[in-house]
Amino acid sequence: MNLSVSLQIERVVTDQQLKDFFRLPKQLYRNDPARVRPLSSMTQQQVDPDCHPFYQHASRELWVCYREGQVVGRIAAIKDDLHNEYYSDSVGFFGLFESIEDSNVVKLLLDVAQSWLRERGCTSVRGPVNPSMKGEFGVLIEGNEYPPYVMMGHSPKYYDRLLLEHGFEVAKQFFAFRLQPNDAHAVSGIRKERLRKVEQKILRRHPQMKFKAVDRHSYDKTLREINELGNIVRRHGWGFVPLTEPELKFMIKNLRRVIRFDMIHVAYWEDQLVGFIVTIPDMNWVLNKTIGGPDWLRMLQIPFWTKRCPRCRVIALGVHEDFRKKGIAIMLIKRLTDIAELFEEWELSWVAEDNMNSIGAIGSVIELDRYKTYRMYEKTI
Repeated sequence: MNLSVSLQIERVVTDQQLKDFFRLPKQLYRNDPARVRPLSSMTQQQVDPDCHPFYQHASRELWVCYREGQVVGRIAAIKDDLHNEYYSDSVGFFGLFESIEDSNVVKLLLDVAQSWLRERGCTSVRGPVNPSMKGEFGVLIEGNEYPPYVMMGHSPKYYDRLLLEHGFEVAKQFFAFRLQPNDAHAVSGIRKERLRKVEQKILRRHPQMKFKAVDRHSYDKTLREINELGNIVRRHGWGFVPLTEPELKFMIKNLRRVIRFDMIHVAYWEDQLVGFIVTIPDMNWVLNKTIGGPDWLRMLQIPFWTKRCPRCRVIALGVHEDFRKKGIAIMLIKRLTDIAELFEEWELSWVAEDNMNSIGAIGSVIELDRYKTYRMYEKTI
C-alpha cells in the first residue's frame, strides 16, 4: 500500500495551519525525557518576519504535512540573501524541521522546500537551521538522552537516517563538551595552582594586559566590542555570517534578561579588546522548572529559577589572532576555573569538527567530556 496517498502537504496560510505547525513538536517530544518546554513567544519569534530581525535579509515559507487530518510533519524553506552575498553562492536552507519516523512524510517535506528554493535561484539546500546558524541548528546524532542547553538543538536520531536516504550528505559535524566539576573535580588543585603561577608570569611579562568582568553599566558597549572582535575571530568559520545591527540589538536585549555579568570576562591590551569568554545560565533548565501553560505565568517564575540554575553554557571564546601567543586564552580559562564549582555542570559548545584545536587550550587544564554530536546536511538541487 502506498501510504503517501493519504498524505497532504499544505502551505501555512491560515491560523489553524500555523497552530498545527507549532503543535507538532509538542506531540513528537511528549514522551521524551530530554525535551524542553519553550515559551510560545520564543517559538513564534523564529518564524515571524515582523518580529525577528533575521527576516530583514531573509525570506521563508512554511508547510505542514497531514495524514487523515493529523499533522505529521513540518518544514520551512529559507533563503538568506545576506549569506549568499557574504559567500557569493546560492545556498538555500531548510529548517524548523520535524517529522514522524516516516520516509514518505520526509520526502514530501523536503521536495516542497527544495522546489521553493530552486524557483528562487538556489542551487543547493543546507540544514536544518532554526532559522539560521545564529540559532539552533543541526540534527543531534549522539547524546540524545541529555536535555539541550540554551540555544542548542534537540532532535530524534532517525532524522539522520531519513535525510541520508533522501540524497543529503553530511556537510559538517559539531561537538558539545561537558564539564562536571563537582562530580570528579575535573579542575584539579594542582592545575589550579599551575594556572595561578602562569597568570602571575603572564601579567608580569605583559603589564599592559588587563582583564575584567562585565558590569551592568558596560554591558551594551562591551557586547558590541565582543561582536566586532568575534567577527574577526570567526570570519573563516564554516557557515559564519556577521550579525546585522538589528540582529545585534536583538541579541543584546535578549541576553540582558538572563545574563550574569560576572560570567562575561574580557581581555584588553591597553585600550584594545583582544579576548573574551561569554558564559550564560542554561535557560532551558529554567524553563523546564516553570509550571503552568500561559507564557506570562511561566515568565513570573523565571527570575526565581534563574538564581538557582545549576547549569551554564560557554557560548563564545575568542582571542584576536595578533595576540594568541601572549597567553590570553589561558588567562580567560583561569577565570572560568575560578567559578567552575559554582555550577554542577558546564557545557562548551559548539565546536566544529575541523576546529578542534580551539578546545585544546581548555582541554589542557580541564578534563572535558565530548558527549554530543550534531550534523548539518547539504544537497545539490
